[in-house]
Amino acid sequence: MHINTQLDEDSYKKLEYLIKETHANVSDVIKQAIDHYFEKTNKSKITTANERLLSSNFVGCGEAEATLSELLNNH
Repeated sequence: MHINTQLDEDSYKKLEYLIKETHANVSDVIKQAIDHYFEKTNKSKITTANERLLSSNFVGCGEAEATLSELLNNH
């Protein structure tokens, strides 16, 4: 697929910077940007509770008896 677009000055400078820093061509930089944006926006479509928890960067803590793991292993 061919894409033709116009960039404002700021976007053009960012594209030039990415090309220079990554030694990639324009097509590769745009493909990687699309992949990155897709992954970022696709996180909202996670369906299972476990997937949502793992993707949320949640950090939790709790209090319990020091022997809690022993109690759980005995059941």
